[in-house]
Amino acid sequence: MDLSTVYQAIQSEMQPSMGCTEPVAIGLAVSRTCAMLQQPAEKLSVCISSNIFKNAYSVMIPNANEAGICLACALGYVLASPDHTMEIFSHITPSDLKKAKELLATDLIEVEVIKSSEVYIACTASNKTETAKTITEKSHDHLTYKEKNGVVLLEEKTDITAAEQTKGFDITAYTFSDFLSWANDADVNDLQFIQEGIDMNLAIAKLGFGKKYAMGIGPSLQELVEKQILGNDVASTVRRTIAAACDFRMSGGSGSVMTYLGSGNQGIETLLPAAVAGQYMNIPKEKILRSELLGMLITMYLKKFVGRLSPICGATLAGAGSSAAIVYQLGGGLEQISGAVQNMMGSVAGIFCDGAKGGCALKLAVCASEAVHCALYAMEGSIIQPTDGFIAPAPEDTVKYLAKLSHEGLSDVDMKVIEIMQNKKC
Repeated sequence: MDLSTVYQAIQSEMQPSMGCTEPVAIGLAVSRTCAMLQQPAEKLSVCISSNIFKNAYSVMIPNANEAGICLACALGYVLASPDHTMEIFSHITPSDLKKAKELLATDLIEVEVIKSSEVYIACTASNKTETAKTITEKSHDHLTYKEKNGVVLLEEKTDITAAEQTKGFDITAYTFSDFLSWANDADVNDLQFIQEGIDMNLAIAKLGFGKKYAMGIGPSLQELVEKQILGNDVASTVRRTIAAACDFRMSGGSGSVMTYLGSGNQGIETLLPAAVAGQYMNIPKEKILRSELLGMLITMYLKKFVGRLSPICGATLAGAGSSAAIVYQLGGGLEQISGAVQNMMGSVAGIFCDGAKGGCALKLAVCASEAVHCALYAMEGSIIQPTDGFIAPAPEDTVKYLAKLSHEGLSDVDMKVIEIMQNKKC
């Protein structure tokens, strides 16, 4: 395998984003659509998948200090431009926010939700003389369709294979043994893009310790350590750092994180546990980067089966990749690496996703510290047995069973979560 192809596949799944990627994706889709019109839109119709809705419903929007799907739409309208990226909300000014809120008082915006675990946003903007339509699919900023006044400007196949999506690299054609070999053979000089992602997300964690954002889990854990109520071991250090980063991000903090596989929280959970654990244990930087490469490949493999968006919390799978990375740092081989992933899936894989919000810090913190524990269990020879539940003899097969549970057993979870969100009184 040409490792440059592997690096390219990973880099294509890393992108800075300010704010939770679902409201960002909505705002970006609206911005791109409205920018196709010569005059301002007088009607805006947005159709989103249930998983996009679930993750955009409650989470704070950066520089707005409020949540709301319609608000994300309105901000996209105000910030109309073909050139915005997943950092679109970094451009919000007080004036923009005022205009967006004024739009919410009109009947300009209409939102429809369809049942789907995929990334899907269809946006139609129109005025008296013009109509523009876009469809965003597969990833949060990937346009597959553009139409202006009935003329199709872009139409991309959406049934392409994984190999076609990643320019010939289909991660499901390989095994954990291959990933370990690639981590060993990698030229560390080629892995600096991973270090950049680590540094970006560590900077967000540092901001998260500054005060109590959202639930303030990170600072609370730090205070409990300082009071000597909790210990200051490697798992505790990892747990509070990841929590602080998530606190800041989910509160709508004005700072970008490096996403992975379309999610900022996944980027935090993928990059930081092994980095923080490695620093705590004085692991050489070169070995940390190799371990991160291994963990990112394993996370990509697991997510390819379970799905980019799913009823299962993405932190559980990213945490499994991080656990494997920590085993690598500790000198474990393929048996222990596979064992750590199996332990994680037997431990936290049942955590379901009830949308993006401040409370995500609880789930990320649990999965991060459990990644440390599951790595240590594997190094001690304590590995979950294939006779347990959905666990198979190999993690490559366990994730296929997990995908079956997610796609079939939990197929109605998202719609039930949405129903509860919309009906609860608080």
